[in-house]
Amino acid sequence: MNISPEIISRIEEIGNDRTHGASQLARRAVKVLKIAAERGQVDSGQVDSIEQFLQEQKAVGERLMSARPARAPVFNIVSGLLNTIAGKATEMELDSIRRFTMSRADEVIKGSLEAIAQIAKYGAELIADGDRIMTHSYSSTVVAVLKAAFTKHRDIEVIITRSGPGCTGERIARQLELYGIPVTLIDDAAMGFYVSTVNKVMVGADRICADGKVVNGIGTYQLALVAERASIPFYVLCETLKFDPRLRSDAVDLEEKEPSEVVGAGRLPPGVKIKNPYFDITPLELITGIVTENGLLMSEEVIGYMKRHSVK
Repeated sequence: MNISPEIISRIEEIGNDRTHGASQLARRAVKVLKIAAERGQVDSGQVDSIEQFLQEQKAVGERLMSARPARAPVFNIVSGLLNTIAGKATEMELDSIRRFTMSRADEVIKGSLEAIAQIAKYGAELIADGDRIMTHSYSSTVVAVLKAAFTKHRDIEVIITRSGPGCTGERIARQLELYGIPVTLIDDAAMGFYVSTVNKVMVGADRICADGKVVNGIGTYQLALVAERASIPFYVLCETLKFDPRLRSDAVDLEEKEPSEVVGAGRLPPGVKIKNPYFDITPLELITGIVTENGLLMSEEVIGYMKRHSVK
């Protein structure tokens, strides 16, 4: 089935996004499905049955899920919505299923935002007066937690790494500065030097794998290692939408990006290989706990929790 140029363009924007966190991209993916239902091929007369509508939604959903393979919430939120739509389709007429899809998309987005708000509450409770927190790789959830903590503890500070070739740490720094939170931006290479000056490390996540390992922005593994060496608690903040019991960490596509982000074209001899992975994998044993909308999970609880409460 042909997909409208507008929808393809929106999917490509998600695939090329280098600044937003996984939860934000997941919510944008749902909006794309909503727009496809509202203004997609139905309006051009190419869809005149529920079967064709479902085919279009599936085609758009598959493109969305393949656009960011490292980011579990995109897969989980899209596949969950598609399954819900398919389950309701036998009970409705075409116009009704379109309206249901748009309404359900709004509900899914609202649910994700509510989960972030709950994580902000739980995460803020881990932060005390005078704490200095280090973070790495952009996460809207981490930003929400630090903002919530700052309303209680005005004397906290945040050290932010540059966060890989994408420099997403700059975005965190700008946001936190707007809230009045004291921030210091450092190069990734300096994380080991500064980690002993902080009380806690807090990062987001793009996926919690079936083996409990955490996929997040490249450099997270190094930060976890230096935090363990310095005996600094290392917390991951993420909604359960990022739990993925389908895949072990060794099966995850870590999304290699353009070499030009690492070094400009022509600056090195052609025989020099340049690698630019956007994500890495942090073993569960380096993680103190994972803060979800349902509370804090200690590292030894994560795999069991995922088996009992996996996102379908």
